[in-house]
Amino acid sequence: MSSRSKFPPKAKKSKQASKSSPESPDEFQAAADAEEETGGKWRAGDKAKSCRAFLRAIEIYERGLTRHPRDFDLAYNKARLEFEVSQQPNLVAKLPVSPQDFLQQALKSHKYALSLNEGNADILFNTAQLLISLAELAEEESDGDGFDPALPVAWLREALELLSACFSRQEMLYEEQMQAWNDRDEGEDGGVSLSSETRPASRSSTGANRTEQSATVQSAVTPDDLIDTSLASVSALNRLVALDMSDTQTLASMAQAILTKKLPQLLPLLAEDDRTDRAQEAALAQASFAAALSHAEHSIGSISAETYVSRLSIFETLDLSDTEIMCDYADALIEFSSATLPTVLSDPSALPASYQVLQKALQLYEQAATHLSTPTGSKKDADGALSLSLVPKIDTEQEQRLGAVQEAIGDARLMVRRVLIAMSDAGAASPNGADAREEAMRYPRLADGAYDAAQEAYGRAGDEIAAGKVVVRRIVAGGVGGKAAEVTMRELSKYGDKGLRTVRNLVDEEVIGREWLQVIGG
Repeated sequence: MSSRSKFPPKAKKSKQASKSSPESPDEFQAAADAEEETGGKWRAGDKAKSCRAFLRAIEIYERGLTRHPRDFDLAYNKARLEFEVSQQPNLVAKLPVSPQDFLQQALKSHKYALSLNEGNADILFNTAQLLISLAELAEEESDGDGFDPALPVAWLREALELLSACFSRQEMLYEEQMQAWNDRDEGEDGGVSLSSETRPASRSSTGANRTEQSATVQSAVTPDDLIDTSLASVSALNRLVALDMSDTQTLASMAQAILTKKLPQLLPLLAEDDRTDRAQEAALAQASFAAALSHAEHSIGSISAETYVSRLSIFETLDLSDTEIMCDYADALIEFSSATLPTVLSDPSALPASYQVLQKALQLYEQAATHLSTPTGSKKDADGALSLSLVPKIDTEQEQRLGAVQEAIGDARLMVRRVLIAMSDAGAASPNGADAREEAMRYPRLADGAYDAAQEAYGRAGDEIAAGKVVVRRIVAGGVGGKAAEVTMRELSKYGDKGLRTVRNLVDEEVIGREWLQVIGG
Protein backbone atom coordinates (compact mmCIF):
# COMPACT_ATOMS: atom_id res chain seq x y z
CA MET A 1 0.00 0.00 0.00
CA SER A 2 1.39 3.40 -0.85
CA SER A 3 2.16 5.58 2.08
CA ARG A 4 -0.26 8.28 3.09
CA SER A 5 0.46 11.84 2.13
CA LYS A 6 0.86 14.17 5.06
CA PHE A 7 -1.24 17.30 5.05
CA PRO A 8 0.31 19.55 7.70
CA PRO A 9 -2.10 21.50 9.91
CA LYS A 10 -3.30 24.65 8.23
CA ALA A 11 -2.73 27.95 9.96
CA LYS A 12 -6.06 29.18 11.29
CA LYS A 13 -7.54 32.40 10.01
CA SER A 14 -6.74 35.48 12.05
CA LYS A 15 -9.63 37.21 13.78
CA GLN A 16 -8.59 40.55 12.38
CA ALA A 17 -10.19 41.50 9.07
CA SER A 18 -8.06 41.07 5.98
CA LYS A 19 -7.11 44.28 4.16
CA SER A 20 -7.18 44.88 0.43
CA SER A 21 -3.42 45.51 0.59
CA PRO A 22 -2.00 43.27 3.33
CA GLU A 23 1.19 44.39 4.98
CA SER A 24 2.02 42.16 7.93
CA PRO A 25 2.55 38.38 7.78
CA ASP A 26 -0.73 37.90 9.65
CA GLU A 27 -2.60 40.00 7.10
CA PHE A 28 -1.15 38.02 4.21
CA GLN A 29 -2.11 34.83 6.02
CA ALA A 30 -5.68 36.04 6.56
CA ALA A 31 -6.03 37.01 2.89
CA ALA A 32 -4.71 33.64 1.76
CA ASP A 33 -7.00 31.86 4.22
CA ALA A 34 -10.02 33.57 2.66
CA GLU A 35 -9.07 32.29 -0.80
CA GLU A 36 -8.40 28.80 0.56
CA GLU A 37 -11.85 28.76 2.11
CA THR A 38 -13.34 29.76 -1.24
CA GLY A 39 -11.39 27.00 -2.98
CA GLY A 40 -12.60 24.46 -0.46
CA LYS A 41 -16.23 25.48 -0.91
CA TRP A 42 -16.07 25.02 -4.68
CA ARG A 43 -13.99 21.83 -4.72
CA ALA A 44 -16.98 19.49 -4.76
CA GLY A 45 -18.70 21.48 -7.52
CA ASP A 46 -16.81 23.79 -9.86
CA LYS A 47 -13.27 22.41 -10.01
CA ALA A 48 -12.01 25.24 -12.22
CA LYS A 49 -13.31 27.90 -9.82
CA SER A 50 -11.84 25.97 -6.89
CA CYS A 51 -8.45 25.75 -8.59
CA ARG A 52 -8.42 29.47 -9.38
CA ALA A 53 -9.10 30.30 -5.73
CA PHE A 54 -6.25 28.06 -4.56
CA LEU A 55 -3.92 29.65 -7.10
CA ARG A 56 -4.89 33.10 -5.80
CA ALA A 57 -4.03 31.92 -2.29
CA ILE A 58 -0.65 30.68 -3.52
CA GLU A 59 -0.03 34.05 -5.18
CA ILE A 60 -0.86 35.83 -1.91
CA TYR A 61 1.59 33.63 -0.03
CA GLU A 62 4.20 34.45 -2.68
CA ARG A 63 3.61 38.19 -2.29
CA GLY A 64 3.80 37.80 1.46
CA LEU A 65 7.15 36.05 1.17
CA THR A 66 8.41 38.80 -1.10
CA ARG A 67 7.72 41.24 1.74
CA HIS A 68 8.70 38.84 4.54
CA PRO A 69 11.17 36.35 3.05
CA ARG A 70 12.20 34.83 6.39
CA ASP A 71 8.67 34.12 7.58
CA PHE A 72 8.41 30.37 8.03
CA ASP A 73 4.64 30.28 8.49
CA LEU A 74 4.01 31.84 5.07
CA ALA A 75 6.61 29.58 3.43
CA TYR A 76 5.17 26.55 5.21
CA ASN A 77 1.59 27.28 4.17
CA LYS A 78 2.50 28.06 0.56
CA ALA A 79 4.31 24.74 0.32
CA ARG A 80 1.47 22.96 2.09
CA LEU A 81 -1.18 24.29 -0.28
CA GLU A 82 0.85 23.50 -3.39
CA PHE A 83 1.36 19.99 -2.06
CA GLU A 84 -2.37 19.53 -1.46
CA VAL A 85 -3.27 20.75 -4.95
CA SER A 86 -0.61 18.53 -6.54
CA GLN A 87 -2.20 15.46 -4.94
CA GLN A 88 -5.69 16.16 -6.37
CA PRO A 89 -5.91 15.03 -10.04
CA ASN A 90 -9.16 16.92 -10.61
CA LEU A 91 -7.42 20.16 -9.59
CA VAL A 92 -4.20 19.36 -11.44
CA ALA A 93 -6.28 19.02 -14.61
CA LYS A 94 -7.38 22.66 -14.22
CA LEU A 95 -3.90 24.12 -13.70
CA PRO A 96 -2.59 26.60 -16.29
CA VAL A 97 0.78 24.78 -16.26
CA SER A 98 1.77 21.16 -16.82
CA PRO A 99 1.70 18.72 -13.88
CA GLN A 100 5.49 18.47 -14.08
CA ASP A 101 5.92 22.23 -13.85
CA PHE A 102 3.54 22.51 -10.90
CA LEU A 103 5.29 19.69 -9.04
CA GLN A 104 8.59 21.47 -9.63
CA GLN A 105 7.07 24.69 -8.28
CA ALA A 106 5.82 22.86 -5.18
CA LEU A 107 9.23 21.23 -4.72
CA LYS A 108 10.94 24.62 -4.91
CA SER A 109 8.55 25.96 -2.25
CA HIS A 110 9.22 23.01 0.03
CA LYS A 111 12.97 23.39 -0.29
CA TYR A 112 12.66 27.07 0.52
CA ALA A 113 10.61 26.25 3.62
CA LEU A 114 13.25 23.69 4.59
CA SER A 115 15.93 26.36 4.28
CA LEU A 116 14.05 28.30 6.97
CA ASN A 117 13.41 25.31 9.23
CA GLU A 118 15.28 22.18 8.21
CA GLY A 119 13.91 20.21 11.16
CA ASN A 120 10.21 20.42 10.31
CA ALA A 121 9.09 16.81 9.91
CA ASP A 122 6.01 17.60 7.79
CA ILE A 123 8.01 19.58 5.27
CA LEU A 124 10.70 16.88 5.15
CA PHE A 125 8.06 14.21 4.52
CA ASN A 126 6.17 16.14 1.85
CA THR A 127 9.35 17.18 0.04
CA ALA A 128 10.16 13.49 -0.26
CA GLN A 129 6.63 12.74 -1.48
CA LEU A 130 6.95 15.40 -4.18
CA LEU A 131 10.23 13.90 -5.36
CA ILE A 132 8.58 10.47 -5.54
CA SER A 133 5.66 11.99 -7.48
CA LEU A 134 8.08 13.60 -9.93
CA ALA A 135 9.84 10.27 -10.47
CA GLU A 136 6.52 8.49 -11.02
CA LEU A 137 5.33 11.13 -13.47
CA ALA A 138 8.60 11.05 -15.40
CA GLU A 139 8.24 7.30 -15.80
CA GLU A 140 4.57 7.55 -16.80
CA GLU A 141 5.30 10.29 -19.34
CA SER A 142 8.37 8.52 -20.74
CA ASP A 143 8.64 7.84 -24.44
CA GLY A 144 9.25 4.10 -24.45
CA ASP A 145 12.82 3.09 -25.26
CA GLY A 146 13.98 6.70 -25.08
CA PHE A 147 13.38 6.92 -21.32
CA ASP A 148 16.45 7.99 -19.32
CA PRO A 149 16.06 6.94 -15.67
CA ALA A 150 18.98 9.01 -14.38
CA LEU A 151 16.93 11.98 -13.15
CA PRO A 152 14.10 9.92 -11.56
CA VAL A 153 16.74 7.80 -9.83
CA ALA A 154 18.36 10.94 -8.42
CA TRP A 155 14.97 12.19 -7.19
CA LEU A 156 14.22 8.88 -5.50
CA ARG A 157 17.60 8.76 -3.78
CA GLU A 158 17.08 12.31 -2.53
CA ALA A 159 13.61 11.32 -1.31
CA LEU A 160 15.10 8.44 0.68
CA GLU A 161 17.61 10.78 2.31
CA LEU A 162 14.83 13.19 3.30
CA LEU A 163 12.66 10.38 4.66
CA SER A 164 15.58 9.12 6.71
CA ALA A 165 16.07 12.61 8.14
CA CYS A 166 12.33 12.87 8.73
CA PHE A 167 12.24 9.58 10.61
CA SER A 168 15.19 10.57 12.77
CA ARG A 169 13.51 13.87 13.60
CA GLN A 170 10.17 12.20 14.35
CA GLU A 171 11.83 9.54 16.47
CA MET A 172 13.65 12.16 18.53
CA LEU A 173 10.47 14.22 19.01
CA TYR A 174 8.49 11.12 19.94
CA GLU A 175 11.03 10.09 22.56
CA GLU A 176 11.08 13.64 23.97
CA GLN A 177 7.28 13.65 24.12
CA MET A 178 7.16 10.30 25.86
CA GLN A 179 9.71 11.47 28.41
CA ALA A 180 7.79 14.70 29.00
CA TRP A 181 4.51 12.84 29.45
CA ASN A 182 6.14 10.36 31.82
CA ASP A 183 7.64 13.21 33.84
CA ARG A 184 4.26 14.92 33.97
CA ASP A 185 2.51 11.74 35.08
CA GLU A 186 5.09 11.26 37.83
CA GLY A 187 4.76 14.88 38.94
CA GLU A 188 0.98 15.03 39.04
CA ASP A 189 -0.56 12.93 41.77
CA GLY A 190 -3.81 11.62 40.39
CA GLY A 191 -3.36 13.51 37.11
CA VAL A 192 -4.81 12.25 33.85
CA SER A 193 -2.23 11.12 31.31
CA LEU A 194 -2.44 12.56 27.82
CA SER A 195 -3.95 10.29 25.19
CA SER A 196 -2.96 10.44 21.54
CA GLU A 197 -6.01 12.64 20.94
CA THR A 198 -5.04 15.23 23.56
CA ARG A 199 -1.30 15.49 23.07
CA PRO A 200 -0.01 19.06 22.86
CA ALA A 201 1.13 20.74 19.68
CA SER A 202 3.98 23.21 19.42
CA ARG A 203 3.93 26.40 17.40
CA SER A 204 6.57 27.13 14.83
CA SER A 205 9.44 29.20 16.13
CA THR A 206 8.82 32.09 13.75
CA GLY A 207 5.19 32.33 14.80
CA ALA A 208 5.80 32.31 18.52
CA ASN A 209 5.11 36.01 18.95
CA ARG A 210 1.95 36.03 16.86
CA THR A 211 -1.65 35.58 17.79
CA GLU A 212 -2.67 32.04 18.62
CA GLN A 213 -5.04 32.04 15.65
CA SER A 214 -2.42 32.62 12.97
CA ALA A 215 0.50 30.58 14.26
CA THR A 216 1.45 27.44 12.38
CA VAL A 217 1.34 24.42 14.65
CA GLN A 218 3.29 21.20 14.51
CA SER A 219 1.32 18.30 15.87
CA ALA A 220 2.77 15.82 18.30
CA VAL A 221 4.45 12.84 16.67
CA THR A 222 2.57 9.55 16.94
CA PRO A 223 3.52 5.94 16.14
CA ASP A 224 1.32 6.31 13.04
CA ASP A 225 3.62 9.07 11.79
CA LEU A 226 6.68 6.87 12.24
CA ILE A 227 4.96 4.05 10.37
CA ASP A 228 3.89 6.40 7.55
CA THR A 229 7.48 7.53 7.08
CA SER A 230 8.76 3.95 7.10
CA LEU A 231 6.20 2.84 4.51
CA ALA A 232 6.98 5.88 2.35
CA SER A 233 10.63 4.79 2.34
CA VAL A 234 9.65 1.31 1.15
CA SER A 235 7.49 2.89 -1.56
CA ALA A 236 10.49 4.91 -2.77
CA LEU A 237 12.64 1.77 -2.73
CA ASN A 238 10.02 -0.03 -4.84
CA ARG A 239 10.37 2.62 -7.51
CA LEU A 240 14.13 2.81 -7.22
CA VAL A 241 14.80 -0.91 -7.56
CA ALA A 242 12.80 -0.91 -10.80
CA LEU A 243 14.81 1.98 -12.26
CA ASP A 244 18.31 1.35 -10.90
CA MET A 245 19.28 -2.31 -11.13
CA SER A 246 22.98 -1.67 -10.56
CA ASP A 247 22.86 -2.58 -6.87
CA THR A 248 19.67 -4.46 -6.11
CA GLN A 249 21.09 -6.19 -3.04
CA THR A 250 21.83 -2.90 -1.28
CA LEU A 251 18.30 -1.68 -1.94
CA ALA A 252 16.91 -5.03 -0.79
CA SER A 253 18.88 -4.76 2.45
CA MET A 254 17.52 -1.26 3.05
CA ALA A 255 13.95 -2.45 2.52
CA GLN A 256 14.38 -5.50 4.72
CA ALA A 257 15.78 -3.38 7.54
CA ILE A 258 12.56 -1.37 7.50
CA LEU A 259 10.19 -4.29 6.94
CA THR A 260 11.68 -6.82 9.34
CA LYS A 261 13.23 -4.62 12.03
CA LYS A 262 11.80 -1.11 12.14
CA LEU A 263 8.11 -1.78 11.47
CA PRO A 264 7.83 -4.76 13.88
CA GLN A 265 9.11 -2.45 16.62
CA LEU A 266 6.64 0.32 15.75
CA LEU A 267 3.43 -1.67 15.33
CA PRO A 268 3.16 -2.66 19.04
CA LEU A 269 3.17 1.06 19.93
CA LEU A 270 -0.24 1.47 18.29
CA ALA A 271 -3.56 1.14 20.04
CA GLU A 272 -4.81 -2.42 19.66
CA ASP A 273 -7.74 -1.37 17.45
CA ASP A 274 -5.37 0.23 14.93
CA ARG A 275 -2.75 -2.49 14.88
CA THR A 276 -4.43 -4.94 12.49
CA ASP A 277 -4.94 -2.48 9.63
CA ARG A 278 -1.43 -1.09 9.84
CA ALA A 279 0.08 -4.57 10.10
CA GLN A 280 -1.75 -5.39 6.87
CA GLU A 281 -0.27 -2.28 5.25
CA ALA A 282 3.19 -3.41 6.32
CA ALA A 283 2.58 -6.91 4.94
CA LEU A 284 1.39 -5.46 1.63
CA ALA A 285 4.48 -3.25 1.48
CA GLN A 286 6.64 -6.35 1.94
CA ALA A 287 4.80 -8.23 -0.82
CA SER A 288 5.01 -5.26 -3.19
CA PHE A 289 8.74 -4.88 -2.62
CA ALA A 290 9.26 -8.61 -3.17
CA ALA A 291 7.49 -8.23 -6.52
CA ALA A 292 9.54 -5.17 -7.50
CA LEU A 293 12.81 -6.85 -6.52
CA SER A 294 11.88 -10.02 -8.42
CA HIS A 295 11.13 -7.97 -11.52
CA ALA A 296 14.53 -6.28 -11.29
CA GLU A 297 16.39 -9.55 -10.70
CA HIS A 298 14.60 -11.22 -13.62
CA SER A 299 15.44 -8.26 -15.86
CA ILE A 300 19.18 -8.66 -15.19
CA GLY A 301 19.02 -12.45 -15.48
CA SER A 302 19.55 -13.28 -11.81
CA ILE A 303 16.38 -15.38 -11.50
CA SER A 304 14.22 -17.39 -13.87
CA ALA A 305 10.65 -16.63 -14.86
CA GLU A 306 9.55 -19.62 -12.78
CA THR A 307 11.24 -18.23 -9.67
CA TYR A 308 9.82 -14.79 -10.38
CA VAL A 309 6.20 -15.92 -10.60
CA SER A 310 6.54 -18.25 -7.62
CA ARG A 311 7.63 -15.32 -5.44
CA LEU A 312 4.39 -13.51 -6.26
CA SER A 313 2.52 -16.12 -4.24
CA ILE A 314 3.39 -13.99 -1.20
CA PHE A 315 0.26 -11.99 -2.07
CA GLU A 316 -1.84 -15.11 -1.46
CA THR A 317 -1.01 -14.83 2.25
CA LEU A 318 -2.76 -11.44 2.43
CA ASP A 319 -6.44 -10.51 2.70
CA LEU A 320 -7.57 -10.79 -0.91
CA SER A 321 -10.93 -9.26 -0.10
CA ASP A 322 -9.15 -5.90 0.28
CA THR A 323 -9.38 -3.76 -2.85
CA GLU A 324 -5.87 -2.35 -2.62
CA ILE A 325 -4.33 -5.77 -2.09
CA MET A 326 -6.26 -7.14 -5.07
CA CYS A 327 -5.01 -4.30 -7.27
CA ASP A 328 -1.40 -4.53 -6.13
CA TYR A 329 -1.39 -8.30 -6.69
CA ALA A 330 -2.89 -7.85 -10.15
CA ASP A 331 -0.34 -5.12 -10.94
CA ALA A 332 2.47 -7.50 -9.98
CA LEU A 333 1.07 -10.23 -12.23
CA ILE A 334 0.77 -7.80 -15.14
CA GLU A 335 4.34 -6.60 -14.62
CA PHE A 336 5.47 -10.24 -14.69
CA SER A 337 3.53 -10.76 -17.93
CA SER A 338 5.08 -7.66 -19.51
CA ALA A 339 8.54 -8.92 -18.59
CA THR A 340 8.01 -12.43 -19.98
CA LEU A 341 5.73 -11.97 -23.02
CA PRO A 342 8.57 -11.40 -25.53
CA THR A 343 9.86 -14.89 -24.73
CA VAL A 344 6.48 -16.52 -24.12
CA LEU A 345 5.00 -15.54 -27.49
CA SER A 346 7.67 -17.57 -29.30
CA ASP A 347 7.40 -20.60 -26.98
CA PRO A 348 4.12 -22.50 -27.45
CA SER A 349 4.72 -24.55 -24.30
CA ALA A 350 4.74 -21.39 -22.16
CA LEU A 351 1.54 -19.88 -23.57
CA PRO A 352 -1.02 -21.67 -21.34
CA ALA A 353 0.74 -20.58 -18.14
CA SER A 354 0.95 -16.99 -19.41
CA TYR A 355 -2.75 -17.09 -20.25
CA GLN A 356 -3.57 -18.25 -16.71
CA VAL A 357 -1.47 -15.49 -15.12
CA LEU A 358 -3.27 -12.85 -17.17
CA GLN A 359 -6.67 -14.33 -16.37
CA LYS A 360 -5.77 -14.29 -12.66
CA ALA A 361 -4.86 -10.60 -12.95
CA LEU A 362 -8.12 -9.88 -14.77
CA GLN A 363 -10.12 -11.70 -12.11
CA LEU A 364 -8.51 -9.58 -9.38
CA TYR A 365 -9.02 -6.33 -11.28
CA GLU A 366 -12.66 -7.15 -12.03
CA GLN A 367 -13.36 -7.97 -8.38
CA ALA A 368 -11.72 -4.68 -7.39
CA ALA A 369 -13.81 -2.80 -9.96
CA THR A 370 -16.96 -4.33 -8.50
CA HIS A 371 -15.94 -3.18 -5.02
CA LEU A 372 -15.08 0.31 -6.23
CA SER A 373 -18.38 0.60 -8.12
CA THR A 374 -20.27 0.15 -4.87
CA PRO A 375 -21.02 3.27 -2.76
CA THR A 376 -19.26 2.82 0.55
CA GLY A 377 -20.06 5.89 2.57
CA SER A 378 -22.17 8.95 3.09
CA LYS A 379 -21.79 12.03 0.96
CA LYS A 380 -19.09 14.41 2.18
CA ASP A 381 -18.12 17.85 1.07
CA ALA A 382 -14.68 18.90 -0.14
CA ASP A 383 -13.41 19.40 3.41
CA GLY A 384 -14.65 16.02 4.57
CA ALA A 385 -17.69 17.30 6.46
CA LEU A 386 -20.81 15.14 6.41
CA SER A 387 -23.38 16.41 3.94
CA LEU A 388 -27.02 16.91 4.77
CA SER A 389 -27.65 14.08 2.33
CA LEU A 390 -26.97 10.70 3.89
CA VAL A 391 -27.34 8.85 0.59
CA PRO A 392 -24.23 6.72 0.01
CA LYS A 393 -22.22 7.71 -3.04
CA ILE A 394 -18.92 7.04 -4.73
CA ASP A 395 -16.54 9.86 -3.85
CA THR A 396 -13.94 11.44 -6.12
CA GLU A 397 -11.04 9.36 -4.84
CA GLN A 398 -13.02 6.17 -5.36
CA GLU A 399 -13.93 7.23 -8.90
CA GLN A 400 -10.26 7.93 -9.58
CA ARG A 401 -9.27 4.46 -8.40
CA LEU A 402 -12.10 2.88 -10.40
CA GLY A 403 -10.86 4.63 -13.53
CA ALA A 404 -7.33 3.29 -12.98
CA VAL A 405 -8.62 -0.25 -12.45
CA GLN A 406 -10.81 -0.17 -15.57
CA GLU A 407 -7.86 1.15 -17.57
CA ALA A 408 -5.74 -1.74 -16.28
CA ILE A 409 -8.50 -4.19 -17.26
CA GLY A 410 -8.43 -2.83 -20.81
CA ASP A 411 -4.64 -3.24 -21.02
CA ALA A 412 -4.78 -6.78 -19.62
CA ARG A 413 -7.45 -7.79 -22.14
CA LEU A 414 -5.27 -6.64 -25.03
CA MET A 415 -2.40 -8.68 -23.59
CA VAL A 416 -4.63 -11.77 -23.40
CA ARG A 417 -5.45 -11.28 -27.07
CA ARG A 418 -1.74 -11.42 -27.95
CA VAL A 419 -1.35 -14.72 -26.11
CA LEU A 420 -4.42 -16.20 -27.81
CA ILE A 421 -3.20 -15.15 -31.27
CA ALA A 422 0.13 -16.87 -30.54
CA MET A 423 -1.76 -20.01 -29.48
CA SER A 424 -3.73 -19.95 -32.70
CA ASP A 425 -0.57 -19.49 -34.77
CA ALA A 426 0.90 -22.52 -32.99
CA GLY A 427 -2.19 -24.55 -33.83
CA ALA A 428 -3.34 -24.80 -30.22
CA ALA A 429 -6.79 -24.25 -28.78
CA SER A 430 -7.56 -21.82 -25.98
CA PRO A 431 -7.02 -23.30 -22.50
CA ASN A 432 -10.80 -23.23 -22.05
CA GLY A 433 -11.23 -25.41 -25.15
CA ALA A 434 -12.49 -22.71 -27.51
CA ASP A 435 -10.95 -21.75 -30.82
CA ALA A 436 -8.07 -19.48 -29.81
CA ARG A 437 -8.40 -17.04 -32.71
CA GLU A 438 -12.16 -16.68 -32.30
CA GLU A 439 -11.69 -16.01 -28.60
CA ALA A 440 -8.92 -13.52 -29.35
CA MET A 441 -11.22 -11.53 -31.63
CA ARG A 442 -13.52 -10.78 -28.68
CA TYR A 443 -10.87 -9.10 -26.59
CA PRO A 444 -10.41 -5.76 -28.41
CA ARG A 445 -14.14 -5.10 -27.96
CA LEU A 446 -13.91 -6.11 -24.30
CA ALA A 447 -10.88 -3.84 -23.87
CA ASP A 448 -12.77 -0.95 -25.44
CA GLY A 449 -15.62 -1.50 -22.98
CA ALA A 450 -13.19 -1.29 -20.06
CA TYR A 451 -11.54 1.84 -21.47
CA ASP A 452 -14.97 3.40 -21.92
CA ALA A 453 -15.76 2.68 -18.26
CA ALA A 454 -12.39 4.15 -17.27
CA GLN A 455 -13.05 7.30 -19.29
CA GLU A 456 -16.41 7.76 -17.59
CA ALA A 457 -14.97 7.21 -14.10
CA TYR A 458 -12.12 9.65 -14.70
CA GLY A 459 -14.65 12.14 -16.04
CA ARG A 460 -16.79 11.86 -12.91
CA ALA A 461 -13.63 12.35 -10.85
CA GLY A 462 -12.79 15.48 -12.84
CA ASP A 463 -9.45 14.08 -14.06
CA GLU A 464 -9.44 15.34 -17.64
CA ILE A 465 -5.79 14.38 -18.17
CA ALA A 466 -6.34 10.69 -17.40
CA ALA A 467 -9.60 10.66 -19.36
CA GLY A 468 -7.78 12.02 -22.41
CA LYS A 469 -5.13 9.31 -22.24
CA VAL A 470 -7.80 6.61 -22.12
CA VAL A 471 -9.34 7.98 -25.33
CA VAL A 472 -6.05 7.16 -27.08
CA ARG A 473 -6.24 3.62 -25.68
CA ARG A 474 -9.74 3.27 -27.14
CA ILE A 475 -8.39 4.26 -30.55
CA VAL A 476 -5.67 1.62 -30.21
CA ALA A 477 -8.23 -1.02 -29.18
CA GLY A 478 -10.19 -0.17 -32.33
CA GLY A 479 -7.07 -0.60 -34.43
CA VAL A 480 -6.27 -3.94 -32.80
CA GLY A 481 -9.86 -4.98 -33.48
CA GLY A 482 -9.49 -4.48 -37.22
CA LYS A 483 -9.96 -0.79 -37.96
CA ALA A 484 -7.88 0.30 -40.95
CA ALA A 485 -4.39 1.54 -40.09
CA GLU A 486 -4.87 4.84 -41.95
CA VAL A 487 -8.09 5.51 -40.02
CA THR A 488 -6.41 4.66 -36.72
CA MET A 489 -3.46 6.92 -37.51
CA ARG A 490 -5.75 9.77 -38.52
CA GLU A 491 -7.56 9.50 -35.18
CA LEU A 492 -4.30 9.26 -33.23
CA SER A 493 -2.90 12.33 -35.00
CA LYS A 494 -5.55 14.46 -33.29
CA TYR A 495 -3.72 13.89 -30.01
CA GLY A 496 -0.27 14.86 -31.28
CA ASP A 497 2.83 13.82 -29.39
CA LYS A 498 0.80 12.71 -26.36
CA GLY A 499 -1.07 10.18 -28.48
CA LEU A 500 2.12 8.83 -30.04
CA ARG A 501 3.78 8.63 -26.63
CA THR A 502 0.85 6.62 -25.26
CA VAL A 503 1.17 4.14 -28.13
CA ARG A 504 4.92 3.79 -27.55
CA ASN A 505 4.30 3.16 -23.86
CA LEU A 506 1.74 0.47 -24.69
CA VAL A 507 4.34 -1.19 -26.92
CA ASP A 508 6.98 -0.90 -24.21
CA GLU A 509 4.63 -2.53 -21.69
CA GLU A 510 3.85 -5.38 -24.14
CA VAL A 511 0.16 -4.46 -24.25
CA ILE A 512 0.42 -4.31 -28.05
CA GLY A 513 3.07 -5.57 -30.47
CA ARG A 514 6.01 -3.71 -31.97
CA GLU A 515 4.22 -3.58 -35.32
CA TRP A 516 2.43 -0.57 -33.88
CA LEU A 517 5.66 1.41 -34.11
CA GLN A 518 5.34 1.10 -37.88
CA VAL A 519 1.74 2.29 -37.72
CA ILE A 520 2.79 5.52 -35.99
CA GLY A 521 5.98 5.90 -38.00
CA GLY A 522 8.52 4.75 -35.41
